[in-house]
Amino acid sequence: MDLTDLLEKELIGLSSELSSVRIPLIVGGGYGLILKQRHVEKSGEKTIRGFPEARSTNDLDVFLTMEFVSDAVCMESLRTALFDRGFSPVSGAEHYQFERVVSHRGQDRQIKIDLLAAPPRDAGVLKKLKVDSRRTRLRAVKEIHAHTAREAFIVAEKAMTVSFSDASVTNIHVPHPFSFLLLKLFAYRDRRNDSEKDFGRYHAFDLYRIVAMITETEYQEMLAFRDKYFDDEIVTEARRIILELFDTVSSDGTIKMREYAQETGYLVSEADSQEFVNDLKTFFV
Repeated sequence: MDLTDLLEKELIGLSSELSSVRIPLIVGGGYGLILKQRHVEKSGEKTIRGFPEARSTNDLDVFLTMEFVSDAVCMESLRTALFDRGFSPVSGAEHYQFERVVSHRGQDRQIKIDLLAAPPRDAGVLKKLKVDSRRTRLRAVKEIHAHTAREAFIVAEKAMTVSFSDASVTNIHVPHPFSFLLLKLFAYRDRRNDSEKDFGRYHAFDLYRIVAMITETEYQEMLAFRDKYFDDEIVTEARRIILELFDTVSSDGTIKMREYAQETGYLVSEADSQEFVNDLKTFFV
C-alpha cells in the first residue's frame, strides 16, 4: 500500500462517517488531481494532450460547499468524524487543519486534512457566518471552521463524482478543471516565492497537468465557464495572474513549470509550453 492508497482509505473512512450528511465533500489539491487522472485513465476519454504522472502528496484539501459550512449539523458531524478517526488540530491553524500519524512502510508519516471554503455571496447566508481573511465559520459552531479561499467560489459547479473500489462512497467530488485552474493559479501566485514550498513550482506543474487532462467535453464547458464568469472579480484576478506569470513561454510561471517537470523526469517541450500558455489564455483571457 502506497501513500495515496492511505489517503484513499482515509477519504473513504471519512465519507463513511458522514454517510448521514447528503452534501458532497470536494477534494482539490494534489490528491484531487490523482483522482481526476484515475478517472480519465479508467474512462478512456480523449484529453487535450498527454499528461505526466501524478505527484505524491500526503495532504487532503477538502473544500466545503456553502450549504455544508452553513449547516451546524454538518459541521459538527465533520468535527466528530475527524476526531473519531484520530485526527488532531494543527497548531496555529486550529479548527481548519487536522493531522494524524499513520504507519507507512515501517515509517511514521503525517496525513493532513485542510478544510477550505469560499465566503458566501448571499447576504442571507453571510449573516449566519463569521468571515475574515483566514476563517469562514458558522457563528453557532466555534470548534470547526474552514480556511477562507475566495478563489473556490464555483468549486461545486459541475464537480465530478469520484468512484472508488468501495461503491458505497458517492459523496466525494473533484472540481471542474475551470475551478481547479482558479485554485492553482492563486496558489502559485501566493506560494511562488515561498522557499519552504519549493517556490510553489509544483503548483505551476499542476496547472500544466490540469490543462493536459481536460477532456473534449470539458473543453466546451471551459468556454462556457469563461463566458459566464468573465467579468467576475475572481476570474478577473486570475486573468491578471496569467498575463503576469504565464503570458509567454519565457514568463516566470511557465519556466518554473518546466523546471519542476524536468526534475520529476517529465519533458515538456517548448511547443507543449506554448500550447499550455495558449490554452490558459483561451480559457481566461
